[in-house]
Parts: sequence; structure tokens; C-alpha cells
Amino acid sequence: MSSSDNKTYAVNILGAGVSGLSTGLALLEKGNYSVKIIATHLPSDLHIDYTSPWAGAHWRSFADIADLEQQELEEATYKRFEHLAETEPKAGIMFLTGHDYWDVKPKNFEEPWFSRFLKNYRHIPKEELPSGVDFGTTYTTVSINTPKYLRYLQDQILARGGIIEHGTVQSLRALAQVPHSDKHPKADIIVNCSGLGSRNLQGVNDHQMFPTRGQILIVKVPDEIWPKAKQFTMERYAEGSAFGVGTVTYVIPRDNGEIILGGTTDHWDYQEAPSEKTAKAIMQRVQDCRPDLFSKATVLRNCVGLRPNRRGGVRVSATAEQLDWNEGWNPSVLVVAHNYGHAGFGYQASIGCANKTAKCIERSLKNLQTLRDEARTMAKL
Repeated sequence: MSSSDNKTYAVNILGAGVSGLSTGLALLEKGNYSVKIIATHLPSDLHIDYTSPWAGAHWRSFADIADLEQQELEEATYKRFEHLAETEPKAGIMFLTGHDYWDVKPKNFEEPWFSRFLKNYRHIPKEELPSGVDFGTTYTTVSINTPKYLRYLQDQILARGGIIEHGTVQSLRALAQVPHSDKHPKADIIVNCSGLGSRNLQGVNDHQMFPTRGQILIVKVPDEIWPKAKQFTMERYAEGSAFGVGTVTYVIPRDNGEIILGGTTDHWDYQEAPSEKTAKAIMQRVQDCRPDLFSKATVLRNCVGLRPNRRGGVRVSATAEQLDWNEGWNPSVLVVAHNYGHAGFGYQASIGCANKTAKCIERSLKNLQTLRDEARTMAKL
């Protein structure tokens, strides 16, 4: 909305993962929104259904060379992460050197779109490649200590007057009916950021959503190796593809001395217990690639999370609509927004998608008052 619009809009957001928290913060930064986040799991929780704490995560784009919109979302996110890495230690974001390895060089290889703005992008000479790797690139990127970053987002929201509370709702209607605040009893806007929960959330029931199980190891290396290991992040593609086909091995250090090793991509697998066989295979692949860094790694935790995959890609949208016809005309006319379906790449586009959600909401608000006026007229008939 324009700066001349003095109305404050009440927003109820479902979900406190990176998408929900980023969306809440994006709205609060605009200044004319009151934000309340309702979530079954909060940043201090660890649960298989709460995906965000389990993510790696380093910034490495998989956007197609022709997908300009996705590129814009991910570049905006990187620029914010870059700023936080330079200025805000509490965010848990740090610079490091990214490496992409292919056992077989992809046919018709094209330079990735992000090579134009990531610093120090270059092809890796053959003599610098690990054994068994045919081709590689390197560049400066960032990693995100995900539990720390979630707490940072939570703190930023609370500092701006936002509300975050534990709760479970089963439908969009129930989300709209959650009391917002004493000053704003009813929400003007509801935002669904429930990730995999969108499959069974009444009023959404998005059956394009499906889980992709990922298993990781969290390890520590000896103190004398850490200064070198903390600068090394990688993804290695066994079948010459960077798009999730075949075995992918990755290494992602965090600013607290932990290192994430992965991983697996198991569609429609809800198994919560980690596999020891898989853990040994991950460790072996990493050690084979960089024995100098990981031959003496100690496993701290063996973890599993469910990525919120969606056929057709991410859903980011907003509409002004009559949510529940049984409730009467005016009470349930509001803006309904969505930001979910990010699969295993939620962090690298999180800021861009949150800002896009906010823009979609602002466009829909222009229709909200018109619909409410029409609803009042119909209610009198």
C-alpha cells in the first residue's frame, strides 16, 4: 500500500518455518501491518514435520538459465544474506568458498546465471579437482546456521511488535478465526506458510504437495582442521546433473563449528528413524572426496527431515475473497495469501519469496475494500 495509507492491516500467518518467519518480517518492515504467527512448531523445536531447522543450508541456485523470475527471487535473497554476513553475527550467516563437482561434465554446460554477481567465480583446474571428479566450478557464497537464523528471524519479528504463538489450526477458516490482538480482533489477511501441511490443510488441500525425505549427518572435525574446513562447502553430482538426478553429496559448514554432510532424496518417504547404512554411505562419499578434511570427522547427530516438495513448483499468491459463505457476507471477506512448496531450496529464495508474497498482498488489498462494500450491500438484501 502507499505510504499515505494510514490503515494498519492485521495478518495471521500459519507456520514458523523460514517462509512464515520471513514473510512476517517482510510485512512488518513495511510498517502498516500487524503480524501474528501461529505454528505447531517454533524455532526452538526439533521435529521431523518442522523442516526448516534440518536444512543445510548454503546458497546455491538451481534456477534455470531462462527462469528470470526465480533468479530475481534468489538474487534478492543472496544480497540480504550477504549484508547479514557482513553486519549481523546473530543471524548465523557466514561467507565461504563454494565448490560444485561433477563426476562427468554435463553435456552442453552453460555458465550458471549467478556467475555474473557471485564473487570469484571460476572453473577449477584439473589438478585441483578431487579424485574421480571430471569438472568443477568455485565461487564465494554463504552458509546459514539454520536453527540460529530461525531464532534471529523470531527475535526480529518480536522486536517489531509481532506476535508468535504455539497453536495448531486445521483450516484456513480456523486461521481467520484466531483472534489477532486486542487492537485488531479479526485478521484482514491470512497467509498460509504451512509447507507440507498444505496437503491436508482444509481450504487448501494441495495434493501437489509430497514429502521428500532427507538424511544428514552433523559432524565436527579436529580443531586444527576447522580453519580450513570452515571455508569449504560443496555439492558433488554423480551422474553429471545438478538437478537432483542420481546421488548428490554435499558439505555445509556452520558458524558454530558444526558441519552438515548429506544427503538423500527419498520421495514419499515418511520414515523418521535415520538409517545407519545411509549414514555410513554419506560419510564414505564425503571422506572419499576430501579425506584431508573429513577422515577424522566425529559424528555428533544423525538426522532426518521432510522437504516440502510440490509438483509445479512454489506457490506464492494472494487474492481478496469471501472465505466462508456460511459465515455471512462481511465477516469473512479478507485477503488469502500463500507461500509454500519450496522443496529443499527454501532458504536460498526465502527473502525474495517473502517480498513477493508481500507485493501480492498489497495488490489484493486494493480489491479488499471493494469486496467488503459489496458484501455489506448483499447483507442488506
